[in-house]
Formats: sequence, structure tokens, C-alpha cells
Amino acid sequence: MIKSFFIINTQKFVLVLMMLLLAVLMFPEQGKHNVNQLFDIKSTQSISTISKGVSTPMRDMNLLNYQATSSPTLELLSSTKSQAETLLPQKTVYLTFDDGPSKLTDEVLDILKGFNIHATFFVLGEQVKRFPELVTRAVEEGHALGNHSYNHNYEELYKGFSPFWSQIKQTEETIRSVTGLHTSLVRAPGGTAGHFDDTYFTLLKEGGYQVVDWNVDSGDSKRRGVPARDIIKDATTNINNDQVVVLMHDGNGHEETVKALPEIISYYKDKGYKFDVLTPELPKLESFQFKVTKSARALQRPQPNEEWIATNVLPNAALFTHGKRLVMEIGRLETDFKHGEYRIFEGRIMVPLRTMMDKMDVSVKWDVKNKLAVIDMGLNSLQISVATGDWTSNKKETASQTKNVPVQMKGNTLWVPLREILSATGHDPISINVNEEEWRIRAL
Repeated sequence: MIKSFFIINTQKFVLVLMMLLLAVLMFPEQGKHNVNQLFDIKSTQSISTISKGVSTPMRDMNLLNYQATSSPTLELLSSTKSQAETLLPQKTVYLTFDDGPSKLTDEVLDILKGFNIHATFFVLGEQVKRFPELVTRAVEEGHALGNHSYNHNYEELYKGFSPFWSQIKQTEETIRSVTGLHTSLVRAPGGTAGHFDDTYFTLLKEGGYQVVDWNVDSGDSKRRGVPARDIIKDATTNINNDQVVVLMHDGNGHEETVKALPEIISYYKDKGYKFDVLTPELPKLESFQFKVTKSARALQRPQPNEEWIATNVLPNAALFTHGKRLVMEIGRLETDFKHGEYRIFEGRIMVPLRTMMDKMDVSVKWDVKNKLAVIDMGLNSLQISVATGDWTSNKKETASQTKNVPVQMKGNTLWVPLREILSATGHDPISINVNEEEWRIRAL
């Protein structure tokens, strides 16, 4: 009985197998099409089932077809390999230029535009004032900006953190006045090695900044007049990283860097690198920072106290976080403060007095002796006492009026309540609206 059962089933199996082979011979294209279909989405499921050792009719049929041809297997392996390769970080080079802008920056921008690539410019505040049109052009053409201090003076910048911070803030305001943008990218003049101690790194990070050095030095600032051939060699030799930050300069005296730039770009293009700009969102941005040296730690530099840090550094991080914009419609004038440029204190919107007056095109002067802010509005004037908080209005042919309004002195900045300063300058607020994006205040 059992023997006859196996004989009958063996005969059936041989018969089915012969019919299948005959079908493949008679309809080769059809057979080929069906086999390939099994390696679509469903075939992945069947291979997974095979690996678990589960025997099913579908498993047996798929296994048979899997052995019939190797091309779908090769396609599947090739597809898996390319998917794995796309997960690897792409080779990227970040071209960076320090000490500009200068007359040479125009040439650098022309070369970058010709190659259709972008770079990051770490600018000096005093140079931004001299060449605002070049900073505007760089931003409009898709390049990134970084902060490189105001005047590049080592003696001033590295005698303590507070002077360094002041220059960063000064340059930041200069960039903002030209472009309307804030940048959190900072590069120390001469690099951080030997200059930064832990205080510099820690407080800049707490203030919302990202410090960026480099891992490839073009050598164009080793001495005056480094020839282009040497710059090319240093910028392209012994490149062992997939993520490369190249240091170059576009300040005065770096004509040879401009000459070298096309060949440097071509080298990285030929090596398969893509070109990009530095952004705060880049992963492992801190990997482009130099380590604190023993000599820097050994320097006896004054350290900022906790009150100074709480006043200047910690609130600064809000500049680089998303929040509501403060928009003011003052008569026909519309102006604004970005998030972080104003504060909310005890239910009041506080603004920096000098910046507010600059936006309104109103003159403000400091009476250092009497600790007064004096606002000149032509026929009228306003005096604000930093010491007492007394606001004294002086109007032509009218007696002076004094009222007390709390103000805040943060560092060298006087902060005043927005509603009161608008009213005191003759612009009474008439409405305030709030949505997810902005505060909007309308005043007379």
C-alpha cells in the first residue's frame, strides 16, 4: 500500500516536471517573463520564508524558479548593494574663505559661479562695512556667511573672552544690518589652536554659536605672497577624509589664492566630491574644531563672572531658535525685530533702545556723566535715566513731564518697554495681534 503510494506520486511528480520543461521549451519568452516576475516585491517575501525553513507550496515553486536562472539573483544583489552605498555619507568638500570681503571677493564669486558651486565666507565686521555690496551678492548667490570677528586683532581678541564676545556681537550686528540675517557659525582668527581655552568653547556654545576650524589648510597665509602652485599643492595633497573643510583667504594680498582656486575646484570635482556650504545643522560639525592646547589652558586670562554670563551669553541663544517675529507698523513705516532681538519681561515687550531708535530714524545720544539716554526728536526730546528709571519729556512751550518706567541695563545695552517708548515718542499703540509667526503692533 505504502509502496504503491510512493510509486504513483513519483510518477505524478515526473509527469508534472516534464510538462513544465516542455512549457519552457515551447514558450521561452513567456517562461523568462514569469521567472523575473517572482523577484518583484512578492519574491522578497518568498525568499524570507525560505530562510526560515518553512515548507509551503509557494516556497517549493519559488525555489524551483530561483534555481532556473541566475539573472534575477544578480539584479537583486546589485540593487541591495546600491541601496547600501547610498546610505554612506557622500564625499563633500566645504570651501571656506577668511578675512574678506575685499576687492578679490568679486573674482572669487565669479569663479564659484562659473563652476556652479557654493562656499562659506567667514567675514570681518570692518570689511563688511567697507564692501556691503559683496556680502549682499554672496548671500543672493547662495553662499553662506560666518563670523570671523570684527578686526582680526589677536592681542585684543585673546586677552580674555569678553573682548572676543564683543567683537563677535559687533560683527553679527554689522552682518544683520546688511543682509537681515544672523549667522551662528564662528571661526576664530588664526584658528582656535593655541588661542581658545575651554571658556571660549563653552560660552560660545551656550550662546548658540558653532565654532568651525578646518582639516585642510591651503597654506595661503603662511607668509605673504605664497605662490599659487604651493597653494594648490597644500589644498590637494594627502586628502584622506570624505568630509573636507578647506581653509583659504579672500582678504587683501591673496591674489595667488584666486589664481589657484580653479585648479583646486577641478581637483575635488575629479575626485568625486560634491561642494556644499557649512550649516549649523551639519552632523558632527564639532569634529572640525581643534583641541584645546596645554599652552592655551595655561594662559592666565580673566574669566567672566556668572552675572555677565547670565546677562550676555545665555539669552543670546534665543537668536538662533525659532520664535515669533515682532512687527511694528508705525504710521507708514514697517519694521521688525527677529526672535531673540526683543525680550518678554514681566508681561512687557522689551526692546533695545538704540536699535529701536535706529529703526525709527531718531537720534539718541548718551550723557555718560549723568547716566542719561537723550532722544532728540526735533521740537521734542526725551531723557531716560538709567539710574532711576525716570522718563522726562521736554516739549516746546510745555512744562517738562516726568514719570517712572522700569528699564534694564544689560551690558552696554539699555532695554526699554516697547509700549512706553512708542507713546513717549508720539506713536501711541492702537492695536496688537498675535499669531503663530509674529506679534504685530500698529501705532499712530
